[in-house]
Amino acid sequence: SSHFGSSYSPGLAFLPCRFPAFDLVVIAAMASPSQVRSAMESPSQVQSVESGSLGDEPQRLHSDSLQRLNSNSHVNSVLDQESAQAQVEGKPSRAKKKGAFAGVFVPTCENMWGVLIFLRFYYIVGHAGIFQTLCIVTLSFIVALCTTASMSSIASSGGLVSAGGPYHMISRTMGPVLGASVGIMYWLAITMLAVLECLGAVESLSMAVPAMQFPMHMQALGSAFMAGLALTVWGGINIVTKLGVFFALVVFYTLFSFYFGLVTSPHHVGDPLQEQWITGLSTATFSKNWASHYDSENNFGTMLALFYPCFTGILSGANRADVLKDPPKNIRQGTFAAICFSFVMYVSLFILWGSVADYRFLQGTTEGIHDEVDLGRVVVANIVWNPFPYSAFIGIIIASLSQSLQCLIVAPRLLQQIARDDILGVLKPLAPLSSRGEPTRALLFTYVVAALLVLIGKLELVAPLLAMCFLVAYAFMNCSCFVLTLLKSPAWRPEWIGQRRWRIWYLFVAALGFGLCIAVMMIINPVWAAVAGFIAVCLYSFINFKMQAPGWGSAVDGIRYRFAVKSLMQLEARHDQCVNWRPQVLILCKINLTEGLGGIKHHDILRFSAQLRKSRGFCVVACVLESDTRDAAAMKMAADQKAIIRGIMDEEGIEGFAEVVVAPSWREGTNYIIQLTGIGGLIPNTVLLDWPECSAQDTQADQVKKDFMEVLQTALAANKAVLAVKGLQSIPTEIVHGTIDIWWMIHDGGFLILLSWFLSQHRIWRSCHLRVFTVAENVSETRAKGAAELLSRTLRERRLCDVDVEVILLDDALIEPYTYDWTLRVEERHRFLRELNPNAREMHLEPIPLEIDDLFDMEQHEIQSKAPIQAGDSPLHNNPVFEDSKNDVKVSDCRTGAEGGRRHRHGGASSSADDAPYLSASDPQPAAALAADEPDGSPASSDGVKHLLRKASSPFESIEFCQKLGQIINSRSQHAQLVVMNLPDVWGSEDKDVLNYMQYCDTLTQGLERVLFVHSTGREIFDITG
Repeated sequence: SSHFGSSYSPGLAFLPCRFPAFDLVVIAAMASPSQVRSAMESPSQVQSVESGSLGDEPQRLHSDSLQRLNSNSHVNSVLDQESAQAQVEGKPSRAKKKGAFAGVFVPTCENMWGVLIFLRFYYIVGHAGIFQTLCIVTLSFIVALCTTASMSSIASSGGLVSAGGPYHMISRTMGPVLGASVGIMYWLAITMLAVLECLGAVESLSMAVPAMQFPMHMQALGSAFMAGLALTVWGGINIVTKLGVFFALVVFYTLFSFYFGLVTSPHHVGDPLQEQWITGLSTATFSKNWASHYDSENNFGTMLALFYPCFTGILSGANRADVLKDPPKNIRQGTFAAICFSFVMYVSLFILWGSVADYRFLQGTTEGIHDEVDLGRVVVANIVWNPFPYSAFIGIIIASLSQSLQCLIVAPRLLQQIARDDILGVLKPLAPLSSRGEPTRALLFTYVVAALLVLIGKLELVAPLLAMCFLVAYAFMNCSCFVLTLLKSPAWRPEWIGQRRWRIWYLFVAALGFGLCIAVMMIINPVWAAVAGFIAVCLYSFINFKMQAPGWGSAVDGIRYRFAVKSLMQLEARHDQCVNWRPQVLILCKINLTEGLGGIKHHDILRFSAQLRKSRGFCVVACVLESDTRDAAAMKMAADQKAIIRGIMDEEGIEGFAEVVVAPSWREGTNYIIQLTGIGGLIPNTVLLDWPECSAQDTQADQVKKDFMEVLQTALAANKAVLAVKGLQSIPTEIVHGTIDIWWMIHDGGFLILLSWFLSQHRIWRSCHLRVFTVAENVSETRAKGAAELLSRTLRERRLCDVDVEVILLDDALIEPYTYDWTLRVEERHRFLRELNPNAREMHLEPIPLEIDDLFDMEQHEIQSKAPIQAGDSPLHNNPVFEDSKNDVKVSDCRTGAEGGRRHRHGGASSSADDAPYLSASDPQPAAALAADEPDGSPASSDGVKHLLRKASSPFESIEFCQKLGQIINSRSQHAQLVVMNLPDVWGSEDKDVLNYMQYCDTLTQGLERVLFVHSTGREIFDITG
């Protein structure tokens, strides 16, 4: 979606290139079709634009370039299509288009000057007083002013205004989902404005003809008026267009009647009513009405709700953008002039009303007045100028019906435009036009909604709902301007946006407008404000759920892009923190393109990855397309493979990214992938791949194993943990019961336990019980049992899992491939933890044991912190946590006693001073014997120590030791659903070492159905606490 619309931001790769007529094409791409045509007709103008605005080096446009563009079939077809569309729709030519006054100012004033001016201004002054009334007018004016500024900036941004009006603005800037949501709210607001004006006409008729007042007369007469107006619009808008001047004259005449009557009142000297309550223009009356006089049913919010619809016609210019000579300029000038003129008129009317009559008369609390109809009848008859009987009432009725008629013309067209964009499928039946080009279906639907709303039957109830809908639309228009200015989107190009002071102005005005819209909603009625917000959110959620992707972009995507970039930059140095660490998996898979296109999907490794998704880390599924060439055909095949991978990921519910690399070989391609995948803090820290299982007859078996080992070494060199799955074809797809056995051979940062916990959270493995088999040498059975109980307790307290623990005591020779460089890995691990947390005083006492030796260190710490225990008891026998524990904890001694330990890692009873030197986990420096090999006597480097260790002894001495260890593992885990075990460190890169390594691992796991080999980096850090 970031390739479309306002969300697009270029990611640049600089290449020295030059294309013929490129400058002219750039102009064509950035200009509207009419500007392109003008450029082709006037080459001199193009040259001036080019030399003045397209760069520091002016480029000459040749005549052949102009001819080439003029002959371009695509551009000409766009221009011809635009002209033909204008002729079909009957749009006026440029000669007949209107300017700011006739096209924007007049219709905007007509839409704002509604029935509330004539029937509720006196009522508002009577309750709110002059001062608070002026505050209401000013607050509403500022909201309209800010929204107009935002609308004008959107209109001047270039190409965002069309016949779609404000809906087109929002949808093409903030995106289709938000645009459709606000568009529907705006359509509902216009429909409710038609209802408000229709009810105002009914109320005026009841004032003029009291006999028309009968039970439910507002609903009955309102429904009749609404049906008549809908039939008029269905008959064609030509009649309405021709009567436009007449309606405008009626509105101006009615306003003149009110002004003249207010200035010249009282009209009838000697009338008791007028002598008592109507004083004429009087400073005493002005002072008396300055303060508010609310009753129990009215407050500042209700008065604001009654007045605010008078500023809801400010988008009329945008609704008529297609008939304007210069839409950006005309909309800005005409709308600003209209709201400023209306502001002055409203202030003058309120001051006049507050100066001519007592507030009790204006409230309708005097004798003989029972409701709003009686009040209006008395006020209009005694104060408003009537040159002939009922002239003011007739003017109010005609003015109200004319505005209601205009709303019924605009609302169906807006709804049809939303339906035509095919954003919401339920509205699709409303998209077709009639044979006359009219939105008949949308008109029918709008009428049905309006007829239902008419049944509300009271202006005071419709006005706040109307205000809420308009305020939602205005709030999001201001938000649209603010977001686009903040993001500096390339598609956002309003006037003067390149100057910093204007950018600050756009940000300030848009933010102020958005905040005031929300504030006005809350002032009017917090409950209705919450309801309007809830409806908008529901609309947004529903449209987002049902929407099909349109062909334009979204500023919301731009917001995500900016946040994503900032987050990546911030995460780059923080992703090693223990509370944030999680496996970020790079999945290396092989896809058969022919089978994939044929619907045959081999995605066992992706299915297994999906079972690890409880880690909530991201994943990248990468595949290598082996090809000696990197031409268009290879790239097309890579795109097909990527589509297949995306389909499999969606099918398995994997959230992540898919990548396909074209390379000469799988080994080389995976090398590229491991090195280059990721950005910032989103760099994979774990590689998941399939363990090679080759038959004896496979002639490529040795090469496959070598390729696998090279990938393994590349991943480890890049500090990435490796997960290799053996037996992928048998990965279960249904719920299994049994055990997950963890063979914790060596230091791994607790990674095996964490992975097993992730698996146990998935529904397929949830019913499996976890068993931990911990390998140790040279410790007593008592200490081994205490360490096992401590491990079980610690895992349960940290809410990881309930496990059965068995400590297996082995001879050193059996696990030599795991322990030959153990001291170096421990030292690197502790050094990493010290660098990560230099303030930590005790690195070995971590939330869960990070290595096997930690069990004994933690146990020793437990012993020292408790009172002395009796001989023969386990150090943890008196711990109350284990009194009700049902976990099985035991020790198995599988030592033969024939093999002398080469390296004792624990301070047990069998330790001897004659043992060979070794590195202790707590020693800050390597052993002196190793350091002595350095020429200068300095401590050996990391690579040097590893070299010396490997030189000292060969870890793979006899297949018999491997077979014996394999028998021990097989005897306990043969029937386990999954075996998770450490992968030995790679001990060489020669062909012999590679084959011996693979043979060792295969022999070790012979007879096991499914095995997950895990090789950690020592940099896995996590803290899962309760």
